[in-house]
Amino acid sequence: MKFRLALLLTLVVSVLLPSAAGAQDAARIHLIHGIPDTDVDVTVGGAAVIEDFSFGDTQDLSGFAGQTLDSLQVVLAGTDTVAIDVGDFDVPASGNYTVIAHLDADGAPTVGVFENDISEIAAGNGRLVVRHTAAAPAVDILANGAAAFTNVPNGAGGGADLPAGTISAEVVPTGATEPVVIGPADLPVAEGSSLIVYAVGSLDAGNLTVLTEVIDGLGALPDVVNTGNSPVSNSSFPVAALVGGLMVLVALGGRRTLAGTR
Repeated sequence: MKFRLALLLTLVVSVLLPSAAGAQDAARIHLIHGIPDTDVDVTVGGAAVIEDFSFGDTQDLSGFAGQTLDSLQVVLAGTDTVAIDVGDFDVPASGNYTVIAHLDADGAPTVGVFENDISEIAAGNGRLVVRHTAAAPAVDILANGAAAFTNVPNGAGGGADLPAGTISAEVVPTGATEPVVIGPADLPVAEGSSLIVYAVGSLDAGNLTVLTEVIDGLGALPDVVNTGNSPVSNSSFPVAALVGGLMVLVALGGRRTLAGTR
């Protein structure tokens, strides 16, 4: 309850005090539960701040930006059994990050922290980011049958800006085209958005799958918008004002996030 109240107060303050500089420097910290079949509680200093956190669930930690969470632990739900002992965790004061509880290559629970690329995406393109957070050896990720990312070890990943559209993705052992351990899965790469795909689960347990996260609002406007015979430049005042308004909305939390099984 205190955790949710803190996040609510932080959101209210950010809306009431829309400083442009503060908005640019604000942190977005997204927490994902990526360990199948394991409900957990998250504790700080021995007190539960998140309870009954289930596989695929997410939480917004942005309200703790710049703080140190003392003795951060992930325990099995309703027990004192420690699954992950993070220790003192310094929450980034600014930037865009995802924290994911997942399995390491040997199947032990761990926590990964990834900084998300929120640089501008060219008009007509979207961004695809793939991260290996599963109990499995290094893998290749195929996009439409071709290797897009190769020899990706647990805890690592890669990204690329691609023309917007749907990509058929598969995960295979490094240097092979089969067996397909995940997929094929249709991944919608939307214009101006970053689709982040996490390979999660365990190869030995037979429960490999993916979770996804989307960061919106990264697209660039085209230099010229053709409207009949009268091209309109995006430098004109109405368009510039609209872009400025959208940027403020994004900075105040307009980037929507989503995590779910595919």
